[in-house]
Amino acid sequence: MFFPHSLFRKNPNGGSLPKILFRLVVFACAAFWAHAEEKKNLTALEIHRLTKQLSSDDWVQQAVALNHLGQWKVEQSVPAIRKILEEGKSSWIQGQAMVTLAKIQKEEMIPVARKAAKENDPILRKAALETLDLVGGQTSVTVARELLQDPDTGVRALAIAIHASQYPEEAWPTVQRLTHPDKDEVAKDLLRALAYVGSPAALERLRTLFHAPNANPRRKREVIQALGAAEDDAIGLLANLTVCFEPHHPEFQIGQKLLAARPQAKLDATLKQMLLAKDTSHHASTASLMAGVCPTRALGDLMSASWLQRKDLPEKAIQSGLIALSKIEPARYKEFFLHYLKSNDPITRAMAVQCRGLIADKDLFDSFRIYVHDEHPEVARAAIKSLLETPLGSRPKEGLLTYLKQSFASKEENVLLAAIELLGKRALFTEFDPALAALRPFLEEGKSIKRTAAAKALVEISMNRRIADIASAQGYLGHWQIVGPFLNDNRNSGFEKAYGPEEQENAENYKAEYKWEFGGGEPKDRELDLSWEEAGAKTAEGDIHVAAHMPVPVRHAVAYAKTQLHSDREQTVRLLVSVREKTGQRISLNGQMVSELIIQHNTLGGTPEERRDGGPLRTKTLKIKLRKGANQLMVKTATFGGRWWMTLRIMDEKKDRMAEGVTLTAPKPDAE
Repeated sequence: MFFPHSLFRKNPNGGSLPKILFRLVVFACAAFWAHAEEKKNLTALEIHRLTKQLSSDDWVQQAVALNHLGQWKVEQSVPAIRKILEEGKSSWIQGQAMVTLAKIQKEEMIPVARKAAKENDPILRKAALETLDLVGGQTSVTVARELLQDPDTGVRALAIAIHASQYPEEAWPTVQRLTHPDKDEVAKDLLRALAYVGSPAALERLRTLFHAPNANPRRKREVIQALGAAEDDAIGLLANLTVCFEPHHPEFQIGQKLLAARPQAKLDATLKQMLLAKDTSHHASTASLMAGVCPTRALGDLMSASWLQRKDLPEKAIQSGLIALSKIEPARYKEFFLHYLKSNDPITRAMAVQCRGLIADKDLFDSFRIYVHDEHPEVARAAIKSLLETPLGSRPKEGLLTYLKQSFASKEENVLLAAIELLGKRALFTEFDPALAALRPFLEEGKSIKRTAAAKALVEISMNRRIADIASAQGYLGHWQIVGPFLNDNRNSGFEKAYGPEEQENAENYKAEYKWEFGGGEPKDRELDLSWEEAGAKTAEGDIHVAAHMPVPVRHAVAYAKTQLHSDREQTVRLLVSVREKTGQRISLNGQMVSELIIQHNTLGGTPEERRDGGPLRTKTLKIKLRKGANQLMVKTATFGGRWWMTLRIMDEKKDRMAEGVTLTAPKPDAE
């Protein structure tokens, strides 16, 4: 699709269009079309929508639809496109309709294009040439010859390009005259004409236009695009101009894509010369280009052998070389990686570490010991992350905790997080307790990425067997004794009744009557013998699944939970209570009620997603005063149709961390 230069000044449907707005529109269209290219085909619904879009009063919508339908050659859209061609509100839209039809109907559009080539409007004449250029054949050349002297520069340039594609020698004098390097503006189609001519002189002219002092970024990009139309003799020039840009630049990516379609043998020869060049200013991009279009052992061996002998290579080139060789066959270039492990540049050293890490062997822990503790965090993190790829049986002889001790003290968060991740992936279950002790300072923090990472690592080490201990280390009340269920109903009336644990808290057994509401039919009355049982958190975030500890299925029920915590002094702390809908909690500390929370349906609000997952969760903050020594916390918890979980956490009164001097009592874990 072409956008005439004049359109940067006027709306094709009439009226003014600010230049910047038009460019934004073009950008949006380009993004839309780029997305389309990723699809394999259009659905029937998409075809229907795009065809309907053709009748829009918005020229941008029409343009998008035309380009899309043409790209996918949607034949059923032809009648609607022909209507635009005949009745379009602007010549530009009519021209786009003609070009789109050429993509679908090919030779059928030749008579239409020949007629349009004689129109007074230059936009239609250029569209006619674009149409014929798509169709090909002698007709396109014939019409192009007729328009070689067209008064409109855009039409004339396209005509010359089409003429040059078939008669390069004949076109050369005209092309040479119109592409003089001193010209500030050289039409894109004239650059393409130079590529079609393809002679040494024409290719040299393209090189000159690219490097000319007056060459703006747009021209440089258009020269590279033009070379895509040249014969294979232009591979060397295309490669040399492509590497003038860094790999992230669009110009480099365009050149790389064009080169990837060329014969690999010729690419190989070109890249060999470029890798051995004395001038090293473009070696970084050359290495990236090699990795992208021709990652062969032959080029990799050449780069490795020759670059190891050079002392003049820029760090960027070395870094690009490391990446390129790692994409070919890492083990083959181990010597190259080892050499640059000694680099004084931390980025180079870090990349060499990453590349060496791709050669995973049991000796890597020993080899990386000095890099794990490198003074530069980029290197240390790269080393630790690389160790994640070592064989599962490989371990440092002194043990992971000792190996990573210095990393746990790092002030660089990325290094610390990498060390925590490695510990979680590779520590053994027998190392859980010392790992818990090592990570406890991070677990005691409040909202922290370090706390989350430490908890995740410990869950992995424990293989989900010590979850309650991990929760407790974060201040969650992870160890409880629970007894229930006691009778309740959908009105939560049972919450107001005093059951056995309120009268005889320390009794071992209680009698209870309960209506079993599951299984269909009428609820069945049952007499239950209940006793306290141990209950531990099911998640590292301290969630206690109360219902899971009931001896019968529950829907409406009351239960009691108790735990102990010790404080080394009298202090006020925050108790964070997570509440869920259709639940009730009455919390007592040392026999005195401190709070009652009854959450009715919709009390908490929440998003549709939260409600789909069982209702939202909210946190209530209570301030409680602990006495020195042992403190007993009792929770009367109820469900009247909600998700029966409870979560409580002890936090410092003011700081975002676990309360200091507080120990959460836990029974001894079962022997493993």
